[in-house]
Amino acid sequence: MADTPHRKVRGWVVPILLASLAVNLLIVGIIVGWLASPDGPRRTEWRTVRGLVGEPFIRALPDDHRRALVREVLRDDNRLRESRESLRARFEAFLSELRKEQFDIDKIQTLLKDQRKVALDRQDMGERFLLERLETMSVGERRDYADALEQALRQPRR
Repeated sequence: MADTPHRKVRGWVVPILLASLAVNLLIVGIIVGWLASPDGPRRTEWRTVRGLVGEPFIRALPDDHRRALVREVLRDDNRLRESRESLRARFEAFLSELRKEQFDIDKIQTLLKDQRKVALDRQDMGERFLLERLETMSVGERRDYADALEQALRQPRR
């Protein structure tokens, strides 16, 4: 029996369809895994807050206080964006200076000092948000938070 055009077409269509199905299942698996993971869709928000306050301090907060803290931080998003952009601009200037044939060590030192100042300003902002949360807690909540924080520091997250 001679090969017909239909038989040739079927020969390469099936592997392509199987490969397409595998890729689609992979994509669906990634999305479902992301949605099902802790803080999945909120991961970007979590990263922003964690960068300001520190992961153990955030992780130890009760869920309602953690959500409130995230809302408060995101309300101040313009200041955070300016801070991130400032850090990025200084870092780009630092890289540019490093790549020069004759770089200026004083300029590098100034850029590093500026970078540290912006980072400290961000840390101050994060501490302010955390302190505001702590002020709203009852004595019992603060004690529970202290216990959770102590546990978080003893057993860091992998």
